[in-house]
Amino acid sequence: MKNFPLAAYTFSHFAVDYVCLLAVLDPWGQKEAILGGTQNYALFVITYNFLAFGLQMIIGAFCDEHRKFPASALGCILVLIGALCGAFIPEAYPEYAFNLWVSVLFVGIGNAFFHVGGGMESLVHSGGKLRRSGIFVSSGALGVALGIYNCSRFTGGLLFIVPLMIFCAAICLIAHLKYPAESETEITGVANEKIGIWAVLGLALLSVTIRSFGGTAIPMEWKTTAELGLLSGFGAFFGKFVGGFAADFFGARRTGTATLLASLPFIIFGSGNMVVSVIGIILFNMTMPITLGIVAQRLPKNPGIAFGLTTAALLLGAVPSFFAVTSGKILLLIPAVIVSAACIWFSAENKKPSGVHEK
Repeated sequence: MKNFPLAAYTFSHFAVDYVCLLAVLDPWGQKEAILGGTQNYALFVITYNFLAFGLQMIIGAFCDEHRKFPASALGCILVLIGALCGAFIPEAYPEYAFNLWVSVLFVGIGNAFFHVGGGMESLVHSGGKLRRSGIFVSSGALGVALGIYNCSRFTGGLLFIVPLMIFCAAICLIAHLKYPAESETEITGVANEKIGIWAVLGLALLSVTIRSFGGTAIPMEWKTTAELGLLSGFGAFFGKFVGGFAADFFGARRTGTATLLASLPFIIFGSGNMVVSVIGIILFNMTMPITLGIVAQRLPKNPGIAFGLTTAALLLGAVPSFFAVTSGKILLLIPAVIVSAACIWFSAENKKPSGVHEK
């Protein structure tokens, strides 16, 4: 396992998502006022999500054909530019709404470029395992959680963001130049080879979509303070982190279906109990590297597209929550988890990954 690029992209993933949340969220209502009201600010946030998640498949297709393109380093710089555009906005000046829209464009597109570059590296240099993808993606959940927590407490300003993102761009560029993601994805033993590629991809992506939707319906009545809110983010981080290790050891089909189904009683009956709920959140998130591995195995020559397809599925599943309250809807959550687990059962293989080792 190539440790330097993994460390570089994993840390940068945390930093990129952290800075993006600082740039997009509006704890004091300043952006909402400048943009002209709640609906316009909602559109602002939705725009960020569609750019950050929806563009990754397109960017991934480009990077599959241009493997030397430094997508992650560019993404860090674009996020920095976007954060700076959003920083120079005097209060109570509606004409500065243009700055905010420029900011969200740069931040969203930068986020997409970064994820594609780091995601491709985690697949190409996987050594036949799922754990690398889990490690890389997990840090994003931590960045989002801390970004939400710190957005109303952040006092470091540009003195902190500028050197952080320049540092991330530098280490991503070094990792890209020293360990280019130029080969095919080595993951094996994860996807079901007994059915057609389109059936496998459809089932895996349907699982991601439904699980994403189900994630918005998880009841968390215990989240009464910002500090407690951090715990759900930590649960998502830990679940994604250990999910790949568990699948490498127990097999993808067994791990994916068992952890999803096991999460259901915890997230339902833990709505008022922090410990029980967080256990459920950990189990619920362990399937992430599995579904990514399924798609990547069936698209070995296109790691960028594979990564982008899964993020597009995540976005699609979250869309209903943009327009309606889905949190706490148990009658939606139960079938979502069951169907998502069934999709993994039919699209995954119960073998352990072959254990291809890097030279």
